[in-house]
Amino acid sequence: MDRRVVLVAAAMFAASAEAAPPSLAGAADLAPHRAVYAMGLATVKPGSSIVGASGSMTYQFDDTCDGWVVENRIAINYAYSEGGQMQSTTDFITWESKDGLHYRFRMRKTRDGQVTEDIEGRADLKGKGQGGTAQFARPEPMKFALPKGTVFPTEHTARLLDTAGAGGHSLWRVVFDGSDTEGMYEVNALIGRESKAQPARTSSQMAGSPLLGTPAWPVRLAFYPVSTKDPAPEFEMALDYHGNGVAREIVQTFKSFSLKGQLQSIEALPRRGC
Repeated sequence: MDRRVVLVAAAMFAASAEAAPPSLAGAADLAPHRAVYAMGLATVKPGSSIVGASGSMTYQFDDTCDGWVVENRIAINYAYSEGGQMQSTTDFITWESKDGLHYRFRMRKTRDGQVTEDIEGRADLKGKGQGGTAQFARPEPMKFALPKGTVFPTEHTARLLDTAGAGGHSLWRVVFDGSDTEGMYEVNALIGRESKAQPARTSSQMAGSPLLGTPAWPVRLAFYPVSTKDPAPEFEMALDYHGNGVAREIVQTFKSFSLKGQLQSIEALPRRGC
């Protein structure tokens, strides 16, 4: 239920992007950082068995000179109407080359300490705008084609932020992140009006952070599995995105409930002198 909290998030080439210049991965000024979010239940729809949810998400985005490494850990405790509880954890680590053409991923999920998913693999594109292949080593060997125009998560984020900075509002892209073996998602996005930089409101760990001293855009994303024709998205995500790639607040909406992540601490990581 919580796998897409991975800040996959973000970006795709705009349907209106003919007016925006093409970008390379990292063209946006992405800032290496480590952020911690407090996660909690935001809304529940009638008939949902979930009555409570709380936990945390740690997101680390780092520069390795030849690529970007994302380390994402989510731990959430769900409470159910019949009285039971369940502890869910997700660890997701990825590496993506700075040209946006090569990608490696590893994800492990547990429920109450028992491993329920263990995924590992890599993906490669033949060139900008071209197709490629994805290969899984776990849970079992498999391989499938990636269509033309597919992007990986950091390229995705950079294109979203470049489009927002250029005044774009509507975006669409096929995205592969390796978080499951079902394939890719078509991601539609709406970018709202730019807001000025906002200082941290409560946490002393965030007060005066230069990472929050840039303008931000409200972004709403809808995720549609490529393999389905269902007109309703599988899930949605809303977040406030700074131009450096820092997300200040995250709301994930699933079929019967939504989760909200509120930024609790933010730390800049060293930029590599490559």
